Amino acid sequence: MYSDEIIDGVGGMSKFQILVIFLFTGPKLIMSWGMLMMSFAGVTPQLWWCVNEMTSDAGNYTGLKQCSAGDNGSSCSYVYSKEKNTVVNEWGFVCDRAGIRLFITSVQMGGVLLGALLSGQSADIIGRKKTFYISLLLHGGFNLVAAFSVSWQMFIVLRFLIGAMVGSNLVVNYPYTMEFIGKGWRQVTSACSPWQVGSALFAMSCWLRPDWSDQHIILAALHVPFLACWFVAPESLRWLAVHGKLEEAEKVVDQMARYNKREKPANTAILLKKLSEEEKKGKESYHKYNYIDIYRHWNICWKSLVIQVIWMCMSFSFYGISFGVGNLMGNLYLNMFLISVISLPGQVMVFFLSSRIGRRWTTFSSFTVATVGAFGVVIISKVVSTDSIRGPATTTMTLICRLGVATAWNSFQITTSETYPTVIRNLGYGAANTAARIGSIVSPYAFAMGGEDLLPPFVIVGSAMAVCTLLTILLPETKNIPLADTTVQTLGKDFELGRAVEEVSQEKTAKVSTLEI
Repeated sequence: MYSDEIIDGVGGMSKFQILVIFLFTGPKLIMSWGMLMMSFAGVTPQLWWCVNEMTSDAGNYTGLKQCSAGDNGSSCSYVYSKEKNTVVNEWGFVCDRAGIRLFITSVQMGGVLLGALLSGQSADIIGRKKTFYISLLLHGGFNLVAAFSVSWQMFIVLRFLIGAMVGSNLVVNYPYTMEFIGKGWRQVTSACSPWQVGSALFAMSCWLRPDWSDQHIILAALHVPFLACWFVAPESLRWLAVHGKLEEAEKVVDQMARYNKREKPANTAILLKKLSEEEKKGKESYHKYNYIDIYRHWNICWKSLVIQVIWMCMSFSFYGISFGVGNLMGNLYLNMFLISVISLPGQVMVFFLSSRIGRRWTTFSSFTVATVGAFGVVIISKVVSTDSIRGPATTTMTLICRLGVATAWNSFQITTSETYPTVIRNLGYGAANTAARIGSIVSPYAFAMGGEDLLPPFVIVGSAMAVCTLLTILLPETKNIPLADTTVQTLGKDFELGRAVEEVSQEKTAKVSTLEI
């Protein structure tokens, strides 16, 4: 609350905030490449066949896309069409080895889960800036090494590490940016996300250079300009203040005032001191918060559980559609591009709707759209039998579903960050991301269960989106609510009452001990 007063005093949305948005949301452009790499790298070439190794006749092969009749394909050498080079034809992930492709994607998402879990704790202990840039540096390095993988075992380890860095960066990215924005402009952090732009550029890059190794090298090179921003990026004002680093926090305020050409509030030092002292009232100033703190009090616990279920369902649907894009009819690269750009209108909608009808109803409406799109795919897959009609129709409904999911995610990110106080904001956001990764880990298998049949996975997606629609109503509206900086502000009277009861209990225990002595 005190930090909101300072930020609004030096300009809640001005030149400094625009710089911050570029510095901290810009890397999402390359993070989207890292996350979605397997949506291209894991695609099977259009044509492949098995050449019998027992004969020298190259024409002695099984039918197209048919496995060898021999045991485990031992007498078979697979040949692939040359329109793209993916890990499937690099290491022969067809027939009895087809499951390895899905396993790599799931392992990557397991890495994202671990990264999200560790980053939430790290960002609240060592700071937002260090966590953000360490994960960015390692993400670029791991991608460069992955391009030269000599075996699929080496590749899968590197995909796990890449996933961990993506998860780590994404957890700290959003709260880090939002903590510099005035309370009336927080929706900008969702509306300006370059994730969709990055994924659209990834689709175009794959079309121009359809080689999995080259894509890893290109991605590694794109890290250089973003890493150079370390030298101008500030640490979070709120994090510095609640950790008692008041001099450093005031320097950040000076930097904001200088960029925005505004006078620093005369009571800045007093407000920062009050913020630090208020945190000490609830806990020791240097108390190391952990994930237990987001479940310790019922007022925060029930919200955390609802938020995590919603994030899990959103992630399952979002990444299931992304990694399952190869199952859609039509051109792979065009479908990848459309699934990416369809999310852009949703970002604009979030910007305007969340500040007018509120975060909750924006999210509710978006989940409704996603539910309609998912069950639209189910109905079309069941009713329409003509491929020339079913293909475009299911792709259209898939895009509608993806639009709803992406818009809901952009909107719900705001609600998630605004629900938690500064001292545990990254922990709450990290826990939500961890829950999301559970959904993303199983999504590749769910979207592969029906082969090219879209009905089974979209029944699950439609049901998940319907659940999210109902759960959204349970959460309180956070529009124009000042960000809480401490657990005292969040828990309010319940916290003070609980602490008073604890103090009385301790006094009684002390008296009894004295009488016994």
